[in-house]
Amino acid sequence: MNNYSVFIPAYNAERTIGAAISSVLAQTVPCTEIVVVDDGSTDKTVEIVAACDGPIRLICQENQGPGPATNVGLKQAQYDVLTMLDADDLWLPHKIEFQLAALNAHTHPTIVACMMRQFHHEKPDDENGQVRQGIVRSGIIFRKKVFETVGPLVDPPGRVGEFVEWLGRARSMGIRIETLPEVLALRRIIPGSLTHKRPDLISKGFLSIAHQMMLNKRNGRIDDV
Repeated sequence: MNNYSVFIPAYNAERTIGAAISSVLAQTVPCTEIVVVDDGSTDKTVEIVAACDGPIRLICQENQGPGPATNVGLKQAQYDVLTMLDADDLWLPHKIEFQLAALNAHTHPTIVACMMRQFHHEKPDDENGQVRQGIVRSGIIFRKKVFETVGPLVDPPGRVGEFVEWLGRARSMGIRIETLPEVLALRRIIPGSLTHKRPDLISKGFLSIAHQMMLNKRNGRIDDV
């Protein structure tokens, strides 16, 4: 069976959420469900999601941050295979096909990532953008047991970096992270995003995560992310 759940956290994503959902619906292995958690948007995000076709469930909550929104979405997912997409990123059509094949080849708990290519908002992807490892929300796939083992995401100061800490916990528990060599997703660079608006708090958040990971590694409990 190739059933899988897709989780999309969304906050004031009216400019990009439609394209993100369309990229999920264009997968060569059709998705079984899409869970969108609207984290207190004040724009037209909810209306746009509600107007989209497909197996979509929309959950609305007061603004709590990306960590709590992710936890809600993953807990609501109905299927064993879980994957996520930030509302401003895109998947290429063969992403899930390639990642499912890799995931199904493992008996050990594994997170399968891919390479991602950057592109600028309001400019089409010309396949010349910078390519990086996609060990981020939009680039990975894993089984529900991994989430149950690692536990919920926790937002640091600045509400950025919660996924770095979560991946660090995963590795400390012996969960493997495999990165496929193919570019299977696109990272949108967009002015006005969280990382542009709150640099001081964001730096504080990453520093707190880095400090904790350093302490854990010193005590022999964690690998580098």
